[in-house]
Amino acid sequence: MSPFAQKLKPAVSVIRSEKDEEVFARKPPKWTPLFRSPLAEDHLGDATAYAQAPAETPGTVSSLGHAMSHGYDSDDELEMEKHEDGAPRLHRAKQTSVVQLFYDLFFVAVLTTFTSAKEINDTDNLRAYIGFFVILWSTWFQVAKYDVRFGTDSAFERICKALQFGVMVGFAITGPYFVVVFEPDTLSAVYALQSYQVVSLILMASRLILMVQYMVTFWWLRAHPKAFFPLVVHIVTEFVAAMIFLGLFFNFAPSSPGNTGVGIAGWYVVLTVEAVIILVVSGYIRFMSFRHTPMVERLGLLTLIILGEGIIGLCEKVGSIGYDNTFNPDVIGQIISSVGIVYFIWMLYHDQTEKKRVGRLRQELWTILHFPFHIAILLVVEGQATLTVWVKILDLSNPVYNATNSPIFDNAFDNSAAFPTEAALTTFANTLNATVQFVYSDLGGSIDESITGAFDSLIHPQGDWGTLVDSVNNITAATFVFICENFNIEAPESSGGADGEDQVSAGNNIVDIFFTVFTYFFVASGLTLIFLTLLLRLGRRENYRSEMFALIFRFAMGIGLSLMALMNLPSLENFDNAAIFNYLPSPWVIPTVLICYGLGKFFFRQLIKWTPLILRF
Repeated sequence: MSPFAQKLKPAVSVIRSEKDEEVFARKPPKWTPLFRSPLAEDHLGDATAYAQAPAETPGTVSSLGHAMSHGYDSDDELEMEKHEDGAPRLHRAKQTSVVQLFYDLFFVAVLTTFTSAKEINDTDNLRAYIGFFVILWSTWFQVAKYDVRFGTDSAFERICKALQFGVMVGFAITGPYFVVVFEPDTLSAVYALQSYQVVSLILMASRLILMVQYMVTFWWLRAHPKAFFPLVVHIVTEFVAAMIFLGLFFNFAPSSPGNTGVGIAGWYVVLTVEAVIILVVSGYIRFMSFRHTPMVERLGLLTLIILGEGIIGLCEKVGSIGYDNTFNPDVIGQIISSVGIVYFIWMLYHDQTEKKRVGRLRQELWTILHFPFHIAILLVVEGQATLTVWVKILDLSNPVYNATNSPIFDNAFDNSAAFPTEAALTTFANTLNATVQFVYSDLGGSIDESITGAFDSLIHPQGDWGTLVDSVNNITAATFVFICENFNIEAPESSGGADGEDQVSAGNNIVDIFFTVFTYFFVASGLTLIFLTLLLRLGRRENYRSEMFALIFRFAMGIGLSLMALMNLPSLENFDNAAIFNYLPSPWVIPTVLICYGLGKFFFRQLIKWTPLILRF
């Protein structure tokens, strides 16, 4: 052996010995237990099993760090939670687990599937959209309330979570058939009743799963008398809810349906009573509350996921209108404004969320307020995506309507005007035909027979002004309907759809879609700003006098945005809806909301700084 190898051998042996010690010192792999206790002391035993350190007295650095590691703000709070009223001290996770986030992804997947299959094009579909979201969100909320308080990592919990995944998949399957209005004794009525039955069974299954989970938790906490009453209330509530949902299943039988309206109302009554009971118990019983749980983080992540679903819908709409890679300034402005609105909602929500705990009642109110807040966000993002397409539709259809701006067409409404000659009608028809041909070729379509016949009637109206006006209206309406259908905007079936030869009625029905979107977009935009103000007020641990003026300003701005929807009141039809007909075709609908949100964000901060100066005077 060379002298160099002899010198290297001791060093290699030292390295090998240190490596062997590191390998043997590794902890054995942990197997997921079949069941796991939600009690904090059971988790403490697992955590200290490897440390073998002597117990520390309360108030020391180790004790405080131990308290913080289990979700408590201080060691005193840990001891208080442990001994107050003899209640059990539950293990509190510091953050949302991966499996809970995975469950949230199933939630947004169902929501995306339902949104893509159910366009909000009239009040019936709007009611169906909100109604289905109520069922979906309430189911998610019940599961989340269990997870943040009693959830552990065990084989049993993973099996239950897999079953809850199946519940969400069931919602995704029945979502496209979920309606609130249908014609009785038709095939659509059979599909609707069958979907109601499936929803009832899915709701029953989800509550039975939760009931079993609460029963297992009750077994773990059986030694704590203070845990008996609240857990029994939870178990009984879930069982009764499941049985009512089972009873509603038979109410929706297609062969002999009962009162469908009462059955649907029964869903929402049960969901409301169930949520109220669980929230009241959680607020009244200290160890059952959401304090020291990742509920704030869970709701914040769900809010981001819902905003992400809105971004997906916006990108799909933008992709559909970018077929020719040409965007005029108005369309670009709508896209920028839509992205800005989503970004401002995120900033307004995220910048005001505090991780510190507040009172139990305020925390309960802050939690449940996310339900209408999430509905408002969905309607905002869906509405702005549709209104962005509206601006593109106007960009393509305006040349057609501009081609009708001719003395020939204007004189049709003047009884004293002379009827145009055949040469003048031919020139007018050729100009209009060239514009229509360009639109159809630009969108990859071809003129159908109805438009060809309308052009023949336009050139040979037989001296009848009525025939001339009807021909022009049919041509422009048919072109408008064709443009809208290319962007997947179709008249709702409740209004007769866009089939048939009456293209004018079909065009009017499509315009009604955008009136509906305009209404709920502004109502939801204002409510979103109002809910953000209330969330800020409830979620702040400390509220300052200087913030009150800024909160009032933001609240008033939200009311103002909601009142913008009054421009579409039916009572204004006698005045030809002058306000909405001038405002809706303009490119300022979405930017109006963006400006208000920007003022709510940045002027809010400045107003807080200016308030002390104002109060001096």
